[in-house]
Amino acid sequence: KELIHNHSKLENHIKHEHIALPEITIFDKEMNMIANNFDIKNSDKAKQKYNKEVLKEHFNKVLQSQEDTTLHDKKNALLIKPMMHDGKIIAYVTSGYKSTVDAKMTAINQTFLYMFFVIIFTVFIISNFVIIFALKLLYPLELLLDGIKNINSGNLSFIIKKTTDDELGVVVNAVNDMTLKRKQIEDELRDMAIRDGLTGLYNHKFFYTFLENEIVRGDRYDHSISMLLIDIDHFKGVNDTYGHRAGDTILRELSKRLMKRARTTDTVCRYGGEEITVILLETDIAVAQIIAEELRLLIEKDSFLIEDGRYIPITVSIGISDYNKEAKKTSIIVSNADSALYEAKERGRNQICVFKENVEGRNEEGEK
Repeated sequence: KELIHNHSKLENHIKHEHIALPEITIFDKEMNMIANNFDIKNSDKAKQKYNKEVLKEHFNKVLQSQEDTTLHDKKNALLIKPMMHDGKIIAYVTSGYKSTVDAKMTAINQTFLYMFFVIIFTVFIISNFVIIFALKLLYPLELLLDGIKNINSGNLSFIIKKTTDDELGVVVNAVNDMTLKRKQIEDELRDMAIRDGLTGLYNHKFFYTFLENEIVRGDRYDHSISMLLIDIDHFKGVNDTYGHRAGDTILRELSKRLMKRARTTDTVCRYGGEEITVILLETDIAVAQIIAEELRLLIEKDSFLIEDGRYIPITVSIGISDYNKEAKKTSIIVSNADSALYEAKERGRNQICVFKENVEGRNEEGEK
């Protein structure tokens, strides 16, 4: 039994040890004799396991050829090793090779399939993890980077979409908050740059920029533009009599009344001092006269309440000019309105006046 796993030593042992063996003896791997002269022992197990006819046929061939050939008992899946000893043939079963190989192959196949499914499952899990990771991190990160690019390009109205509540979501909220605050500050600064601090109307600088742009647009598309230049009558006397705080109160209230009456297409600006301009887009000179008269009556109708509780009656004079083929420059339109305002003052104030003469021509005549 100790030699069973070493066939060469086993063979040598059988040949050289004087073992009384019949002519043909078959042992199993544990060296238990199972066949003697082809007379299988009375054992159901042995009968089921070995084929007597196959063994007899095989050993007959061995006796005839005297070759040391291993029997492949395919029917029973056995390897039987014959050996010659003193002219006798003895043999032992080396293995149930097919069942062993099949069992091993089955185990290998099962292991392979198991490993294959483990690998596929692992790849599936990793793939899903990568996809989830991309959706959870890379996509929000891409949105964040795209939003930062938009904000850096000057689009402060851009809101970065928040897709997660983790640390990246906190960053998105912080960037959106900072952008909103920055936009508010820039809007305030921009508004301060174009608004009059006292009245809240657009200031002198904005007036000229806006009017020049509209003149270019009007020249390209043949749109009509009119302008009103409004001046408070005897405003210096109001300041001298009631004080500059009263004058400021009147300017603020006057501006509110004008803004309340103005159309959405009208632009009201503080030109300077007590002078206020109204730019009337898509408005010809005839309609501008009607609007000017309505404003004059509106201001004259109700007195102005100042801080000490007194009411002060206020009137205005209004000069009117428009954009036309003889007045295509901002300076000419403003100068024409100023001349018309001067004429209204000369006529006694509290009235409107339309410019009817080319200012440049008048200036040239004056120079002559």
